[in-house]
Amino acid sequence: VVEVVEQDEIEKSSSVRVSETLDTLPGISLSGNGGLGTASTLRIRGLSGKYVPVYIDGIDMTDPSSVQTQYSFGALTTAGIDRIEVLKGSQSAIYGSEAIGGVINISTLRATEMGTHYRYSVEAGSYDTYAATFGVTTKSEQGELAFTLSHIRTNGFSAAEEDAGNPEADGYEGTTLFLTGAYQATETVKLGFAFNYLDSTTDQDGFRVDDLTAQELATRLGARVYAEIDGGAVDHTLSLAYSKTEREYPVGFNRFFTGERTEVGYKGVTQMGAVDLAFGANYSEEEFAVDTINGTYRTTSIFGEAQYAASENVDLSFALRHDDHSTFGGFTTGRLAANWRVTADTTLRASIGTGFRAPSLYELFHPVYGNPGLEQEESRSAEVGVEHRFANDAQVKATVFYTEIDNLIEFSGGGYNQVPGTSTTKGLELSGRMALGAGTDLFGSYTYTDGKDSKGNQLVRVPEHDFVLGVEAELTDKLSGQLVLNHVAGRANDGGNAMPDYTVVNASMSYDFNDTTEGYVRLENLTNEEYQTSYGYGTSDRAIYFGVRASF
Repeated sequence: VVEVVEQDEIEKSSSVRVSETLDTLPGISLSGNGGLGTASTLRIRGLSGKYVPVYIDGIDMTDPSSVQTQYSFGALTTAGIDRIEVLKGSQSAIYGSEAIGGVINISTLRATEMGTHYRYSVEAGSYDTYAATFGVTTKSEQGELAFTLSHIRTNGFSAAEEDAGNPEADGYEGTTLFLTGAYQATETVKLGFAFNYLDSTTDQDGFRVDDLTAQELATRLGARVYAEIDGGAVDHTLSLAYSKTEREYPVGFNRFFTGERTEVGYKGVTQMGAVDLAFGANYSEEEFAVDTINGTYRTTSIFGEAQYAASENVDLSFALRHDDHSTFGGFTTGRLAANWRVTADTTLRASIGTGFRAPSLYELFHPVYGNPGLEQEESRSAEVGVEHRFANDAQVKATVFYTEIDNLIEFSGGGYNQVPGTSTTKGLELSGRMALGAGTDLFGSYTYTDGKDSKGNQLVRVPEHDFVLGVEAELTDKLSGQLVLNHVAGRANDGGNAMPDYTVVNASMSYDFNDTTEGYVRLENLTNEEYQTSYGYGTSDRAIYFGVRASF
């Protein structure tokens, strides 16, 4: 299953955080450790961030210096984001290690029209929050360039739950830069690049009472260059990518964290009769340094994917990948999928796949908590779904999913160890949209997730029930609005502490001043619900934000 969030949907969102925008999608749940900038994890079908690699403009931005290699969404705002694609289910056959739960691909602003165009937005609101974004794109017959610069500052709310006696505010300040470009060097060769950079300062609640002024300083950089070559029979893409994350947390067990990744890749695409064939190879080197501790591993991969139109209404695809890891050796994964258009309005789909997660560098090499004898986690997954569109353009989707993971790596006995047995996540996703009248749509989703570890215990921070109901309306030819309710229920105790159900209501409204400029207002937690997504960590009270955005 693939979920796509386009720019207009991103702008309608009641939140400036990418994680909260995605949290309304079926199968997606969120847990966070406070406000903007703090650690924030998205789960896909109950599987946490260590099973979900995140790419920005084709660059793997997961952090190799994390305890478990993953991406923290805490500091990522929607400024400059053009499109988000969420692939659910095992994608290891295409993306390699970590992609057991799915993959999130984020695309930034692109030049789509000839000439030079500008866009900007400014926003202010609760918690003394101020944000500004400026972007420019230019496009000609031979090339294109897109640039976005954004800055946000907020005094925030307490990362530790304020109702537990933590009244101090934990603020955040961050600057983000996105830059992409492409140049048609010859009739057959296109050269391109992508660059992203984030510099952030986040107030944290430390481990001691006197740590209330602790701050985490972080920078995150990603860069990619590529060449696309039209080879006639075979089209080629060559790429080189690099990412680096640096973090300093003065009051943690470890203070300095650096994670680096360098990747070289080749992909070829061709057609053989009725079969579309993609194949290629990839080399990746990951490094981490935590204070004076460091480690490196390398992975060499080959892969292939075939897509076959078996008939006018049946499509089949098969992917196979082999990864050779410098520490634990080789592993082969595969994925088989089918689509059947039963009628013009009804489509059935199914897929099965295998996956794996390599132990992180921290899990392998940390001298206190690490374990060099760890092996990869292995998974098997399957899903079956149906999509139907009605005569009035209403549509519904339903998907049943199942994933099991062997050799789970967990912290136990003072370090990271392999846990015998199999953990499983299984459940049901439902989603739909229908028109209530001219300019008014009702939409919603429901996800049931049964997540259990190898001992049969419910997975922590994985809600059994996650329900979203929303309405969006064109109130006049200039005024539009959206109201979204999210109800979360059936969570396991977190560290022995009960996690009550909660319901959060968010809203947004925009007004078109003219063809190029609109004003908007965002309302978060409209009913002032007291709730936690992670035990002991605070969430926003009722908050309101006003802004203006324009493009010309």
